[in-house]
Amino acid sequence: MQDTKQSLMAAAKAERERDKNEAMREYQTEKLASQANMVRLRALRLAKENAVSQPQTVRRPATRKAASRRRSPENDLEHRT
Repeated sequence: MQDTKQSLMAAAKAERERDKNEAMREYQTEKLASQANMVRLRALRLAKENAVSQPQTVRRPATRKAASRRRSPENDLEHRT
């Protein structure tokens, strides 16, 4: 009887040990996945911030500015003479 009790206790202890090891593996796997996701998101954020802070230098064609002074009869006379 005592032998049976000891074997049951040993089996229960072994099962707890397996459960503990499985739980630790799951925890570490989730932790690694979380860290990998954090690294990925940080890289995306830094790339976005870098793109916003350093805009691309695109040369646009120059546009003509509108005449800044109004034409008056006096200006017309100056140009005609």
